[in-house]
Amino acid sequence: MKFSSLKNSFSIAFTFLMLLFFANCSKSGSNPTPKNTTPNLAISSLSVSSDSYTTSVTITGTGFSPTAIDDKLFFNGVAAVVSVASATQLQTRVPLAAGTGNITITINGATATGPVFTYQPTEIETTIAGGNTSGAANGIGSAATFFQPNGIAVDAAGNLYVADQNNNLIRKITPGGLVSTFAGSGAAGSADGTGTAASFNSPTGIAIDGAGNVYVSDMISGLIRKITPSGVVSTLAGSGLRQAVNGTGKAASFSNPVGLAVDASGNVFVADQGASQIRKITPAGVVTTFYSGNGINPYGLTLDKAGNIYVTDLTSNDIIKITPNGAATVFAGNSNIAGGDVDGTGNNASFYYPNNIAIDTSGNLFVIDRNGIREITPASVVTTLKAGSPLYLNGPLENVDFTGAEGITVDGTGNIYFTDLLGNSVRKISYQ
Repeated sequence: MKFSSLKNSFSIAFTFLMLLFFANCSKSGSNPTPKNTTPNLAISSLSVSSDSYTTSVTITGTGFSPTAIDDKLFFNGVAAVVSVASATQLQTRVPLAAGTGNITITINGATATGPVFTYQPTEIETTIAGGNTSGAANGIGSAATFFQPNGIAVDAAGNLYVADQNNNLIRKITPGGLVSTFAGSGAAGSADGTGTAASFNSPTGIAIDGAGNVYVSDMISGLIRKITPSGVVSTLAGSGLRQAVNGTGKAASFSNPVGLAVDASGNVFVADQGASQIRKITPAGVVTTFYSGNGINPYGLTLDKAGNIYVTDLTSNDIIKITPNGAATVFAGNSNIAGGDVDGTGNNASFYYPNNIAIDTSGNLFVIDRNGIREITPASVVTTLKAGSPLYLNGPLENVDFTGAEGITVDGTGNIYFTDLLGNSVRKISYQ
């Protein structure tokens, strides 16, 4: 064989082998082994399977990355931050509003699903309007200012109305946090009129009826004022004389009106502190004495669906229940004149200077006293929702302060709103 022929044959064979090599490479490249694979990735157990926001959880498994940032961890789809990591354990905290569902982890494109975690809603406190600075500025959130806000009420649309006591104003806060002046000129007075043409003198209690009318106890003037949804202010009852006289409209008088509540028929109930009485005002302005007895020193009022009135008694440190026919009993508290902060059922519980009170749709009562915010179930079981602390912070309830809490209300979904008299703000407790 000639050399040239041998050379050609070798060249053809080499070319064939190269084509075969590249063909195999192309074939294997069409279905490559994934680079981002963690074949041993698995979650085997959780140290805690049910709890609330910020609870520490240790997750055990295999195939984790020792570099914490690489471990993408989720509680029911809500991202959690891994603080400490090893190949077999991760440490994290339950994220807010995690919901109930599986724990999952993703590392380098591989995902493993672990056990179900049951999330328990957490009480979170936030400031929705105002701040520590006193003033009367309108605006959104912290841009607005108040001066010792007292009573607060919420309407069916979620708007809040605040008796801004030292500003002599009635303020409105929309669900978006926009604060405006609903009524009042800011000057102390008792003039009727529309919006800022009206005046108040130390407005304290506030309540809203089903039609959206706002009622205000104008404490220093001794008047009960009515404000329509369009801002028209009139005097529902009261002469301005500081005494307890029954009658109709301005023929009646009040000694020291503070807390208010409105029933489904539009009757307004007034805690007339100076007279030690609960007064009733019909929609036509007819004032009568609904309850008077046992030296009661009433401050806050609220009504349940059956028409029972719950009253905070500042003298006995009790919560009094008054039936629609006027029969009164101690619903919670032990008439501890010195005050107390003991949780318990009925007379086994104690309060310290309970002032304002609110009720939710399930009949649970929420009372502000000088030891914090207390909750009372329909069975009279008293617990401390949050005791006072020296801090003014937002976040989980264990970090917040209630020593300046004053007015309180609850919306239809169970969110609690309260005025912070010392912090000149309106705060919210939500369950997330």
